Formats: sequence, C-alpha cells, structure tokens
Amino acid sequence: MEEKKGMRKRVWALAVPSIIENLLLSLVEYADTAMVGSLGPMATAAVAVITPVTWLFNSTVMAISVGGTVAVAQSIGGGKNERAQKLTDQAFMAVLLFSAAVVGAMFLVSRWVPVWMGAEEAIVETSVRYLRIILLGIPFVFITVVFNGILRGAGDTKTPMKLNMLTNVINVVGNFLLIFPSREIIIGESTIHIWGAGWGVEGAAISTTVSRVIAGILVLIVMTRQPVIRLSWSNRKLDKDLLGQIFRIGIPSALERLSISGGQILYFRVVSGLGTACLAAHQLANTAESIAYMPAFGFQIAATTLVGQSVGAKDYDEARRVGHTTFRLCLMVTIGFSLLMFFGAEILISLFTPSAEVVREGAAALRIMAVAEAFSAMASVYTGALRGAGDTKQPFFVCLATMWGVRLPVSLIFVNVMHWGLPGAWYAMALDQILRGLLMLHRFRGEGWEVKLRKYEFLN
Repeated sequence: MEEKKGMRKRVWALAVPSIIENLLLSLVEYADTAMVGSLGPMATAAVAVITPVTWLFNSTVMAISVGGTVAVAQSIGGGKNERAQKLTDQAFMAVLLFSAAVVGAMFLVSRWVPVWMGAEEAIVETSVRYLRIILLGIPFVFITVVFNGILRGAGDTKTPMKLNMLTNVINVVGNFLLIFPSREIIIGESTIHIWGAGWGVEGAAISTTVSRVIAGILVLIVMTRQPVIRLSWSNRKLDKDLLGQIFRIGIPSALERLSISGGQILYFRVVSGLGTACLAAHQLANTAESIAYMPAFGFQIAATTLVGQSVGAKDYDEARRVGHTTFRLCLMVTIGFSLLMFFGAEILISLFTPSAEVVREGAAALRIMAVAEAFSAMASVYTGALRGAGDTKQPFFVCLATMWGVRLPVSLIFVNVMHWGLPGAWYAMALDQILRGLLMLHRFRGEGWEVKLRKYEFLN
C-alpha cells in the first residue's frame, strides 16, 4: 500500500507542474485566439490555414526532443550522469543544424503554403506574412522543446513550467499591444489611453515570435547552470554513439508526429472545403479541446520520465506498474475536463468569436470529441510509457494506421459522401482516437517491448 502511495506521489510530482504549464499555455492560446477572433472569421481562418503547417515542421524536432528526453531519463535511472551530460551537448548541436535546415526550407515555399492548404484568395497574403514572421522564432522553439524535454527526462518539470509561465505572459501582453490600435478604456470614472500598434494578425505573429525567442534564450541560460545535465559551450564535436542513441529512439517519434501532422494537413483540406465559417469553428473547437488534453500531456511526460528511469535501472515490473498508475490518475482528471467541455461547449467557443454560426458549429464538434477524450488520454499516456521504454516504433505504426487508415478516409466519406458537415469530420477524429487508445494499451500490456529490452541487455 505504501509503495503504491509513493508511486502516485512521484507521478503527481512530475505531472502537476506540466498540467499547470499546459493550463497556462491553453489560457494563453485562448487569449491569443480570442484577440485574433475579435478581428473576424477571416482573420481566424488566416491563422487556421497556417496552424497545421506549423504542427508539421514542429513535429520534425521530435527526433531530437523525444530521443534526448528518453536517453537522459534512462542514463540517470542507470546512474550514468556523465553520459546524460554528454547527451545534452549532442542534442544542442543537433538542434542548431536541424532548425537552420527546416527554417530555410520553409521560407523557400512560404509563398505557396496557404494555396496548398486550400485558403480562399482573400486571406492568402495575410497567411503568408503570418507564416514568415512565425518562422523567425522556430530555432528558439526547437531549442526550448528539446531542452525542456531533457529537463523533464531528468525529473525536473517545474523549471519548464516557470519558463513557460513567464514567456506566455509576455506573449499575451504583446498581443494586447500589437494586435489592436490605440484606444480608450473606461474604468469607473477614469479613462485610460492604451497605446496599440494595430497590426492585426501580423501583430499576433510578432508577439508570438518575440516570446519564443525569449523562451529559447532563458532555457539556454538555465541549461548552463544544471548540475547533472549542464550544457557545455566548449563541446562542439559530434559523437556518433550518443547521436545514434538519440535518433534511434527519437526518429520513430518524429515519424509518428509527421504522420499525424501530414494527415492533419489533408484532414484540414477536407474541413476547409466546408467554407470559412466551418474553418473558423474547427480552429476554435481545436483550441477549446486543448482544455481536456492538458492533463493527458502532463501525465504523458510523467510516464515517459518514470518508465524511462525504471528501464534505466532494469526494473521492468516497476516500469509496468508506473505506466498503469499514471493512466489511472490521468483518467480521473480527464473525465472532469471532458464533462466541462461537453456541457460548456457553447460558452467555450463563444469566448473566441461573436459569430453565432461559428459558435453553433464549433460547439457541436467539441461535444463529439468530449465523448472520446478518455481514449485520447489513454493513447497519450501509453505512448509516453512506451517512449520511456524505448519502444517508439509501435506508436508510429499505430498512429500511421489510425490517422491514414481511419480518420482521413472516414472523414472524406462523412463530409463529402454523407454530407454531415463539420460534425462528420469530428466523428472521424473521435473514431481515430478511440482505436489509437485501445491499440496503445494493448501494446504496453503485451510483452514485446520488454522482450526487446532484455534482448538488448543480453547482447550488450
């Protein structure tokens, strides 16, 4: 009994800071979306067109982020602190080279991206400007993602939370000043003049980019002061062995995210064919849905770290127990958020837009996903547990099958053949999440990942 209680405390200690971090991230995203949404459905749609593309190139850094997180967690769990420090240096060198390649490639094709995404002609130019500004901050996004992951792999989820809290406050303030023009605000009997740049969508992009640059700089400063995983500026030589470990674990996770993001782009094309109002509703429903996904992400991090450390210590029974315990705790929290999402759907969507049509469509979509949210949490937590065990290939195969074999063809049928509109697309998404959750659970409960670990242990 005491052992179970101690395990739950360890899970909560890692998960809670990440949940708070993502709660704040979602609140900032809500504020960001509401500010842009107040400019009208066209502005929301201009940002929505770019969102799946940013998911796509952000997914590429998962090869370094997940690989670094798991490799560091396993090294620390096995008492190999020196190796953990060297892994940090290698991750830094890799992310610098990687971000330069991604940003350069995206700038070359930025002019055509909104057109490929099916954007209406009226929003293409705004979307291009938004994308190019966002790209300037991508190297710092990649640095932040990778080093926050390494900190979490070392068992520190509080530092990423604090850093994100600060930079998100900067983002909200920047949005408030850059999106809107100068105006007068009346508080009681006092009138306060507020300066504003009035840059609209471009103002939102600039604010986001500045906050990301600050986040990247701050996490670099933090990493130079770590006792175990300290970043050393002098070690610039690439190590094939350490990079091999990072990419062996991380590449399947990057492919997993790419398969999801690539599928989301095509899925987005299905939704964009329904018109600007449905496109705006889809974007706002996705934003509102993140409120239920927050706990799953926090518990996923806890599962990756704790399972990884147990595997590093070669205690596979402990790894199983902590994986299942993490999901049970996540499920309790997710159910509460799902109920809020289901019964408060209209309120959540109306926070972002005054359009009655957008609220109606977005609320209908949100309720559909609320029913499947527990399975989404199941998929998330057990994906994290499998990553911690170094089994990153199976989540990739599962995501590939459910996204490309279920969500895309089913959404095409529901939207274009049965004419169910935006709810049809979200029914397909819910079915994808249900199957993905069940398949991830089946994999973690099986013997496959443990057999691979024991075989590797025997060969080495």
